[in-house]
Amino acid sequence: MTLQEEIQNGESRTLEYKATLPPESQKWIKTIVAFANGAGGKFVLGVNNQREFVGLAKSVDLFELKDNIADTIGQMCEPQIMFDITAEMVGDAQLLIVNVFPGNATPYFIKSLGKENGTFIRLGATTRNADWTALEELSNRGRHVYYDEFACPSVKVEDEDIKYLCKDFSERAERKITRKDLENLNLIIGNKKDTATNAYAILLGKHDYTSRIQCARFRGTERVDFLDKKEYEGPLCEQIDEAYKFVLNYLSMAVEIDGIVHKEKYELPHKAIRELIINAVIHRNYQISSSVQVAVYDDRVEISSPGTIYGSLTLEEAMEGRSSIRNKTLARTLEKIDMLEGWGSGLKRIFSQCEEYGIPYPVFVEIGDMLRVSFYRPSYKNIGDKSAIKQGIGDKSAIKQDIGDKSAINYKEKILEYLEEHAEARTQEISLYIGLKLSRTKDYLSELVEEGNIIANGANKNRTYSLKK
Repeated sequence: MTLQEEIQNGESRTLEYKATLPPESQKWIKTIVAFANGAGGKFVLGVNNQREFVGLAKSVDLFELKDNIADTIGQMCEPQIMFDITAEMVGDAQLLIVNVFPGNATPYFIKSLGKENGTFIRLGATTRNADWTALEELSNRGRHVYYDEFACPSVKVEDEDIKYLCKDFSERAERKITRKDLENLNLIIGNKKDTATNAYAILLGKHDYTSRIQCARFRGTERVDFLDKKEYEGPLCEQIDEAYKFVLNYLSMAVEIDGIVHKEKYELPHKAIRELIINAVIHRNYQISSSVQVAVYDDRVEISSPGTIYGSLTLEEAMEGRSSIRNKTLARTLEKIDMLEGWGSGLKRIFSQCEEYGIPYPVFVEIGDMLRVSFYRPSYKNIGDKSAIKQGIGDKSAIKQDIGDKSAINYKEKILEYLEEHAEARTQEISLYIGLKLSRTKDYLSELVEEGNIIANGANKNRTYSLKK
């Protein structure tokens, strides 16, 4: 994505822009610190709040401005932040870009404010003071340690719990898991007296009251009217099982025609649902006093997990298969018992299953300090009166559809829906929304233009699309 495209998409976790450099250094140095504590980012001068490329005044000495920015970062920040500064022309506008690299020595902070008050993080398009949970996680990252491997002295290691974990893990892995395996996985720290780790406590459901999964079925498409709700506590693997069953209980069954055989299957790929729930509990921040939430609406399944994408990883990189593990011991344990396959491959499998079903990919969004995944139900668009959906628990006969033909998914309709909510949109934005590759998205856009439903504005990489009025 070009810089122009990034700016047209608005400020984000890795982008901030200003028309001019604020005279008070602390107003902009906070963002530099936040970028270094996260996935890096670009601080661009010469762009106003309306995303217009106004450029720097011709009277500005670029070399002097570069030196001033570099000296300010060097003098005000600790540890040393890595960055470079470049100039770029966009049309007649002169821009200056401070490209901040993600750091390995977190937390980075403003020296005059001290570590506790001077550490900043990026949440969406805003820069905020790091609270104690964020500060502790940054400290752990800087020391290359993980919260789930720390000792949890409040939980005792008891024979009954060891037997439960070994039995449950052996059944799931279909091979014998012993106490020694638990020690090798770092669930138990062996010394004169066995000590539990946070991972051990989480797996047993003894870590914290908020280490649970909350499930709900809502009427309609808003989080207002409960039809059913459950809270699952106790051992983590059982929480995953129950949350998974809860979702399936409310999914419609679809009829797939394979030759002369009619097969019933869920409207959404059930393996992908399970994978998303597992990802939520593996990658969540267990120091945030909030629970994983799984919500089923008429139009979607929504899974919310406390904590943003971990470390220096961006959402785009995660979608491409890169991985950054927040809870290393939990991930290793679930991989050992075959609940989790290779790190970083989960999203690729989910996307592959969506392609097999002929449905859009789930939509991933960072909202504050939470990651939310929305998996849209293909049955929803086939219902004339959404209020008429049968709401009986477990009544999967409420909706039937034939998904044997993948072309039944109306991508053109989804594009038009998106453009109804956005005055203009680029191909990449539309591609992400409908869950198709850019090449296929371009084909559908071309057809809609030819049919007279939408208008193409501009040319080549600056092209946008809008509804024909």
